[in-house]
Amino acid sequence: MDLLTTGLIKNNEVSGIRPSLTFSVRISNADSVSANIRINGFYWLETTKTEYVLDIVTVAPGEVATRDYYANFDASEFRFATSSEALEISAWGKDAAGNATVVHSLLPGELSLMGMEGIAKTPGMSISSMLNQIYVLNSSSNNISVIDGKTNTFLGNVIVGSGPFGIGVNSITNRIYVANFGSSDVSVIDGNANTVMTIITVGINPVGVGVNPTTNRIYVTNWGSHSVSVIDGYTHVVIATISVGTSPEGVNVNPITNQIYITNHGSSNVTVINGDTNAVIANVGILP
Repeated sequence: MDLLTTGLIKNNEVSGIRPSLTFSVRISNADSVSANIRINGFYWLETTKTEYVLDIVTVAPGEVATRDYYANFDASEFRFATSSEALEISAWGKDAAGNATVVHSLLPGELSLMGMEGIAKTPGMSISSMLNQIYVLNSSSNNISVIDGKTNTFLGNVIVGSGPFGIGVNSITNRIYVANFGSSDVSVIDGNANTVMTIITVGINPVGVGVNPTTNRIYVTNWGSHSVSVIDGYTHVVIATISVGTSPEGVNVNPITNQIYITNHGSSNVTVINGDTNAVIANVGILP
């Protein structure tokens, strides 16, 4: 997965007119398979930052897609998350007549996430404590790499779905669950053999995976369908689909209380789920 940002775009008025009224994006796919891109747009009003664009675009092989977004603000920023390194992105501002005013450079985005425990976590990596194996997502090549934690050697790759984005491990059953953003499914891997056991269809554009090893249930956040899929780890069947906030992303499980916490990127809140009933018991607003 590539993470890119325009950084802060200043668009102050000149003689009462802002230089750019529209933000244009051109996306081309040089890959032999379809790829996805998530576009987030933000504007500033004094010191307040607000998200106003959330767009997920699927680009076919060889296709060129364009998008235009309202940009009549003093300051804005656009961020891009892609499922393939083969996607080429260019962006520029346009005036009222549709003329290009400025070409925007794209910079590497932040590559670390902050977990609920306050510990910096690397996205796209998980560890099986049973076998001391490390699993690393390779989103652009649609596989995961397996590392032996005892010898620190590379054991091989396991092919999964399109655009693997999130990963979780049940260290009791030694099953690995990979959320594939592009194919909207979850690959279940046998950690003993490092082979895919089955593929489970979930919601649109899954991004996060949380595992309760006590109940052997898996919780998958579906960014595109604003829901959480609950998977029975024994049968590998989706037993519930729970509506949560807008663009759910992070997921964390408390196996003692059997409560699940979902961070909703678009609505800036946390949904709390009762793992016994699969019911939402609270939505907690947070400061973005």
